[in-house]
Parts: sequence; C-alpha cells; structure tokens
Amino acid sequence: MIRHKLFILFLAATLFLLPGCYDAQEIDDVVHITMLGIDKGRSNGWRLTVQFPTLKDAGQSGGGGSSGNGGDGGGGGEDGGYSAEGYSVVSVDAPSLHEGLDMLNASIQRRANFTQTHVIVLSEELASTGLADHISQIINHYEIRRSAYLLLAKGSAHDFIKANKPFIGSSLMKNYRIWIEQSRNTGYFPYVTLGAFYEDMVSPTSQAIMTIAAINDFSAFSGDGGKKSAENTPGGSFKAGQIPRIGDNKIELWGTALFSGDTMVSELDGDETRFLLMLRDEFTAGNLSIPAAEISEGIISLNVRKARSSKVSVKIIDSVPHVRVAVSLKGSLQNAQTSVEISDEAQVAELEKTCREYIKDRLGQLVEKCRKQNTDVFGFGDAAAMNFLTIRQLYDYDWNSRFKDSVVEVDVDLTIQHTGKLIKS
Repeated sequence: MIRHKLFILFLAATLFLLPGCYDAQEIDDVVHITMLGIDKGRSNGWRLTVQFPTLKDAGQSGGGGSSGNGGDGGGGGEDGGYSAEGYSVVSVDAPSLHEGLDMLNASIQRRANFTQTHVIVLSEELASTGLADHISQIINHYEIRRSAYLLLAKGSAHDFIKANKPFIGSSLMKNYRIWIEQSRNTGYFPYVTLGAFYEDMVSPTSQAIMTIAAINDFSAFSGDGGKKSAENTPGGSFKAGQIPRIGDNKIELWGTALFSGDTMVSELDGDETRFLLMLRDEFTAGNLSIPAAEISEGIISLNVRKARSSKVSVKIIDSVPHVRVAVSLKGSLQNAQTSVEISDEAQVAELEKTCREYIKDRLGQLVEKCRKQNTDVFGFGDAAAMNFLTIRQLYDYDWNSRFKDSVVEVDVDLTIQHTGKLIKS
C-alpha cells in the first residue's frame, strides 16, 4: 500500500515537472508556405520568394502580399499583382536563407511555416554558377522536407512563382503534386526531390539532374516564335518554354537540366529526357513519334512502356571503364502513317526493328552527349563500385572525372505486343 502511494506521488510530481504546450500556436498564427523560390538577389546575396494561401476566399483580394518587395516584375493592381485566387506572393533580398526567413516573418504578419512546402524553385542563373551553398542551407533547414519537389526555372524563380496560379480547382499543392507525378505517365520531365538532388550532387559515382520549369509566352503557337517547325515534328523535340500551345496556364514543366557537381552544364528536351529516364531505369510509359523508313515524312506512333528493369554492368579494363546497358521495353502501335500492313507479320517485324534501332540510336546519342560533358547522370558509377574492394579505392579512382573516357554499349530489347485497337489497315 505504501509503495502504491509513493508511486502515485512520484507520478504526480513527474507530471507537474513536465513542460506544457508552451510553444503551441493557434492554426491562424502561422502561414504555410506552399512554394519557395530562390534567385540571386540584387541588393543582397539571396532573393527569396514565397507563395502561400491567404486564408481568404479565392474571390477576395489576397492579404499579406502587399508588403512584399517584389523587385522584378512588380506593379499591376492595388496589390502589385502579387495576389490571385486566394494565394499571395512575397519576395525579399537577404544575405542568407535563415535571415531571409526572419525578414519574411516581419513582413507577412504571420510566422512562415515550411513543413508544407511542396515545391522549391531555383533560378537558372544560380545553377550556372553553383548551387552547393544554397542546397546546403535549404536541406539543413529543420522544417523543409527532403521530399519537396525541386525545379529549375528558366529566367527567375520570382517570375515563375508569380505566374503560378491555380487554373484547375483551388489547391496549388494538389495541382503540383498531381502535375509532377505526370512524369511517370509521359516521361517529358524527371521526378526529382531535394533529397535525391543533394545525394547525386555529392556522390562520387553519379551526377545530378533537375526538372526544368519555364513560362511560355505562346509565341510558338501563334507563329511569332521564329522559324516554323516541320510537319510531324516529334512533340518531345521542344524545350521548356517553347512548346507550341496556348491556354490559361502559362507555366510548364519540361525537360531536364544536367549538372556536373553543383553546376548546370546542359539542357535536355522532352524526348532526350525520356531516353535519359530509360537509362536511369525511371521510365514508365510514353508515346513516341518515330520516323518511318517507308515514307520520308511519315511517323510511327508507338506507346512504349518498361518491360523489365534496365541492367547495367561495368568492367574496368586498364583503368578505362567499359559500360554495358540493357534496356527492355514493350510497345503497342497507336497508328502508322506508313505503308505497313499490320496484318503482315513480316512487315510488323520490320516495323519493330525500325523502332528498336531508332530508340537504340537515340540512347547512344544521349550517352555520347553526356560523356563529352563528363557528366554521368545515368548512375553508371553505382554499378562500377563493384569493381573496388574498399571505399577508399573507389574514391581514389574518381569515377566522375573518368566518365568522359568510358566506352558505353547500349542494347535495346523492344517487343511490339499488339497494335492497339487497329485490327486491319
């Protein structure tokens, strides 16, 4: 009995000494940042741009954004054009990420919370000079998740975020989550998170990539964008910001930025991105337009899907890496603007061969492009690690500097399983 009473007294004293919810905050005391953009500042080293819900109805004028110093592209309306559809944008120049966030907190009348930040946008200008310091500060912020999507904006991140307005529904976070996941259905841009980019950026056996984002002025659609594209030009041959389209949504995700270390060295268009994902074993499905050999301007529309995981093997011979990649695909014929009779097995086999050789050729061209720039964005170095007994030997070999000397052989296994809904020519 005495022990029981002593236990109750001990428990009561312990509960009394435990801290309460001293740091609890009302939900209305914070504002959840949905998107963070980073540019090179004009009056300081960093330009931070944040987008957040105003907690008002979409039809009302957004609050909290009028105090933001937008810098580039300001003006327009009583709120400077920074509020739309229940969201507001604020920008500030600061010497670092963390001090910039304090400056933002002093200007938006709420404490900025980054636990719901789904998208981080970095400018092309920063990427061309090196992102190591910026990525290091971002990834070490205790509220920012490594699962946040990472985008590289052509032009400024500030302008891209300001142009980002919900045109389907009212939730920007849901729109971006669904939009970015379209990478798995089209392959026109990669699925890259903050954590994945950081790991590749510091890896001794691979280099990093990032999704490219851009604002489309629709000049290509109206014919004001310069030279007219040839008929039957593959849709994936365009680069971000140049797709011939028009609509309410001006922003687009398209293509891939290639990095060497923390510095951007090149850009891939939509189709090149698909072939990149095939070699990275991240390609799921997409529709390819393949030139037909039978008619000079004809195309083969082929739905391509991954059949099996790609296999990579690497041998080091006389210090030279020899890489062999096997890509396995399956496809279905959507339509053929050619003279092929789909009821003729021999002609279908020839069609299959044409598609296989085209994909193999494009994969080889991409490998050669990256090899000349000495950037192993395929992760071949991960397979090369098996040639070394210790981590020290792997580091001493310095794979990232030797990729330019590699010999790469690509094999493609493609089977056209059926012809879609086509039952006769």
